[in-house]
Amino acid sequence: MPTSARWRGPAWLAVRLVLSLLAISVLVFLLTVAVPGDPARAALGKAATPAQLKAFDAAHGLNAPLWEQFRRFLLHLVQGQLGTSYASGQPVTAVIGDRFERTFFLVLIAWVIAALISIPVGMWSGRRAGSAADSAVSGTTLGLAALPEFVIGLLLVFIVGVKLGWLPVNSTAAGYASTPWGDFSSYVLPAIAISFTIIPYITRLSRANAREVDSEPYIRAAILRGVHGPRLSFEHVLPNAAPPVLNALALQFAGSIGGVVVTETVFGFPGIGQLLVQAVGSRDLPVVQAITIIIGAVYVLVNTLADAGVVALTPRLRPTQQVAAT
Repeated sequence: MPTSARWRGPAWLAVRLVLSLLAISVLVFLLTVAVPGDPARAALGKAATPAQLKAFDAAHGLNAPLWEQFRRFLLHLVQGQLGTSYASGQPVTAVIGDRFERTFFLVLIAWVIAALISIPVGMWSGRRAGSAADSAVSGTTLGLAALPEFVIGLLLVFIVGVKLGWLPVNSTAAGYASTPWGDFSSYVLPAIAISFTIIPYITRLSRANAREVDSEPYIRAAILRGVHGPRLSFEHVLPNAAPPVLNALALQFAGSIGGVVVTETVFGFPGIGQLLVQAVGSRDLPVVQAITIIIGAVYVLVNTLADAGVVALTPRLRPTQQVAAT
């Protein structure tokens, strides 16, 4: 196998994944320890004595040199130990476990909504380049892309929750259900708000790819053979336009997990975004580090899988075997 092909294979993807996670770990540790404030004071309160603060630092290793703190941090991370929360005294895995499950389910709903809307609309618009419908789709997606996430959330709260009264405006009840689907109504508005941040980009990308594929010679050849309408779109245009769109959808999924802070804050949704805000405010460094690393790991893993998926779906990107001359 050629060298270039070998470096694009699974081994290189695994090496890239490990190196990326290591870089994320170093960056997260340095950024969290550089945040101003005293974790001991934040955890024990203003009434804590110097002796109590000193004992807290010793118990959590905060009095050790920075390099020693990082060594322990990295060692525990490799062993799968995320530490103990300064605020609650519970293992970090227990603190973030249910919250991560709720956030993952929330983003999954938003991702499905976005995919079901953006890909068909983008394909439909792209195959009608220059028409009034195409202009309407382009203008709508451009307007949605210009709206900040918190504005979309507040508009949904006011229109759907307050004026129409269809859905609860506060999603706190999701934290009391034993399963993510136990109080599904608490997920709907936040999921729609997140999907509105994904739809414009995926729609425009689908539209651009459909227009590009629609001008290819093999599409004109299919038309000359009598292939038209939905059959042409699904059998010829969609398979060739799909790989870049699927890659972008995967990255949007991973990015949305890290970008739920605003949406969860607006709707009071009990996920890792809301927990991250609380942990930063209370200087709960183990929780901040764990959430940030998990978000980074999800992004890198999904990105790696998306790259492998694009190669699998695109024959011309697959490494070719060199056949030895006989």
